[in-house]
Amino acid sequence: MIKKLNLTKYLLSFILIGGILGALPTLALGLKDGFSSESGLTNFAGQAGYTDATKTPEDYIGMLLTGLFSILGIIAIALLIYSGFTWMTARGNEAKVTKAKENLVDVIIGLIFIIGSYALTTFLLKIFL
Repeated sequence: MIKKLNLTKYLLSFILIGGILGALPTLALGLKDGFSSESGLTNFAGQAGYTDATKTPEDYIGMLLTGLFSILGIIAIALLIYSGFTWMTARGNEAKVTKAKENLVDVIIGLIFIIGSYALTTFLLKIFL
């Protein structure tokens, strides 16, 4: 009886999630006219003052640095989560707890450096460009 109830629960959950996900493409069909070149986003961007200006080398350097800092931030957050997980699963082993604490401190210091570098780079790019 319990297994049949669990199977019914999983089947109903699968049908509900499938129904929700299956309806999303139909809802998106009404958006196709919003992306045409005559109206929608192009007009809105023009009214807001955004144009298709050519990019300068400084723009590419800024995009490269922003991407680099984003990747470094993602790596730092992943290491932060890993260190916390290691600490939580140490099960009282003092060597693992100490190592996890050291890793957490190192990651937080690195994250501070990454955020500071990003802020300094953004500040300098806005001044000089």
